[in-house]
Amino acid sequence: MTTIRRVRKTDDKSIAKIIRCVFDEFDMPKTHTVYDDPDTDRQYELFRDEPLSVLWVAEADGKVIGTCGVYPTAGLPKGWCEIVKFYVDSNERGKGIGNQLFAKALSSARCLGYTTAYLETFPQFGGAVRMYERYGFEALDHQIGNSGHTATSIWMTKKLCEADFADADMEWEVLSTQNIIHRPHLDAYCERVKLPNGKIYDEFYHLHFAPVVCIVAETTDGKLIMERQYRHAVREVLTEIPAGIVEDGEDPLTAAKRELSEETGYGSDDWQPLSVEYAQGGVQDNKMYSFLARNAIPVGDRHLDSTEDISVHLIDKEEVLGMLIRGDISQAPLSPALWKYFALYTDLLR
Repeated sequence: MTTIRRVRKTDDKSIAKIIRCVFDEFDMPKTHTVYDDPDTDRQYELFRDEPLSVLWVAEADGKVIGTCGVYPTAGLPKGWCEIVKFYVDSNERGKGIGNQLFAKALSSARCLGYTTAYLETFPQFGGAVRMYERYGFEALDHQIGNSGHTATSIWMTKKLCEADFADADMEWEVLSTQNIIHRPHLDAYCERVKLPNGKIYDEFYHLHFAPVVCIVAETTDGKLIMERQYRHAVREVLTEIPAGIVEDGEDPLTAAKRELSEETGYGSDDWQPLSVEYAQGGVQDNKMYSFLARNAIPVGDRHLDSTEDISVHLIDKEEVLGMLIRGDISQAPLSPALWKYFALYTDLLR
């Protein structure tokens, strides 16, 4: 029975052997190809360290028999990924395993948010090239990106996004604007707007708040730094991740580092951006910048604002995921950062 699963550390030697055996079998070039690429011997680490990647492994009776993956190769245009490491053991071809692996990789590329898939190959792999064409890949006349595999001579792409939006005729025209509230971090406007169908809307209320940062912070022992604090607007004590306002003249990452330290007493030297989102685009214009802080450690005392009363808790990530699923974390603007963290930086949802 054949199963398809994610790559494991113990697969590295088997994967490297399959790749190099294919090159030997077809008498392929050995230099400037995956054959002499040092990363060929460390597939697990390569894909583990890049959250927007995945390497699928086909296994039968405990033996690795094929691979295919997705990777954001350096130098590719924005939104592009490369379909990589597509190899099947010579004794297992003709059984549909390659088709399963390739389809799995393409599905993963779409799920990871890529808009275009790219691949590089050789004329000797004629059967694979015909399969690529059946999947809708089209030939290019030049190599794209910096894979380092300059010996390849066939390059192909496929558009992954089928949605095609034509939004220009949906925009509203602002006829007048009145600032009705002006306070620190908050402005409220009453706007008179004209809709695309010609209707005039005399009172559209538009709120402007300062930008916000939120932080998924993971300690050196893998726990997540969570907070509990009272939120007067809803009259409840809520479970949250660290978050706060971006001050005037402050960039979001600096604000995130400051808020993590001030609210929790923790700091980190390992930061990754997670997302940029609108908190509530229907009526507010402020953005929320989400970051992941890994290997967070205590760095000093907390410095809370006069209205803040925050308790800090270090919680296992499995428990935090359970809280999300149960609905115990109910601050909607903060939840997307946690979901993205669990999807891309852990195996808990896979």
